[in-house]
Amino acid sequence: MAKTTICLSFDFDAISVWMGSFGAATPTAMSRGEFAADVATPRILDLLEREGVPSTWFIPGLDADTFPDSCKRVRDSGHDIGHHGYCHESPVGLDEKQERDVLERGLAALDRVLGVVPRGYRSPAFDLSPQSVRLLREYGFEYDSSMMGRDFELYRCREGDVMHRDRAPEWGAESDLVEVPVSWTLDDFPFMELVVAPPIVFPASTDVAAMGRRWVDDLDFVVDDLDGGVYTLTLHPAAIGRGWRLRLLEAVIRAGKEHGATFSTIGDVVTEWTASR
Repeated sequence: MAKTTICLSFDFDAISVWMGSFGAATPTAMSRGEFAADVATPRILDLLEREGVPSTWFIPGLDADTFPDSCKRVRDSGHDIGHHGYCHESPVGLDEKQERDVLERGLAALDRVLGVVPRGYRSPAFDLSPQSVRLLREYGFEYDSSMMGRDFELYRCREGDVMHRDRAPEWGAESDLVEVPVSWTLDDFPFMELVVAPPIVFPASTDVAAMGRRWVDDLDFVVDDLDGGVYTLTLHPAAIGRGWRLRLLEAVIRAGKEHGATFSTIGDVVTEWTASR
């Protein structure tokens, strides 16, 4: 069997998630973003450097503008960088002009601050609009990492689905945009962070250690049952980088090394997958 590939991905949601998704710009909300950028991110980067593990960081443009030094360290450490909106805006509910504006502002910030042209995109809140796939292709993205049509294998995004409530959908055509699927169960933020911003409420988990064990259990499944599966973990510095929670990431890395899995950036996985088709 082909080796399992582990993609550790980090959504660098510092102040942008509080302002963009939760509508909060209070001093306390901003302090949570400062912790993510100034305290948690260096901890995570130190760990990845010690372990010799590459990763992919999806950075909102506002956070690149606000915390350039932290973002430059991500870049200079050799990690892959993807697009994550400007102010953590979900494309859902945006018209095409608004969605284009968000894509362009995010691209401009990553270029201005980091000199990076991202190959990949991850939507805030893991959701896309009906025009997102077409726009991502138009702007030159090679992959998306926001959908859940598979669990541990890449696939190609469809473009032009038409949904009906009274009959079966009209599925669109397969595009050349590669999907690197995600899962809420392989995401730390909703299980670790208490958020009360009606109508959005993340109650946080009462047993975070159990969540970490589930992450390793999923990795065990991929290694034991799938040929060449891709295990993608979505992490947020504000969540995984606080205190002992970092040990949960260490446990995944340790388990991956014990299994002989390969650690890779998402971009490299997409390149390899595309070349094999």
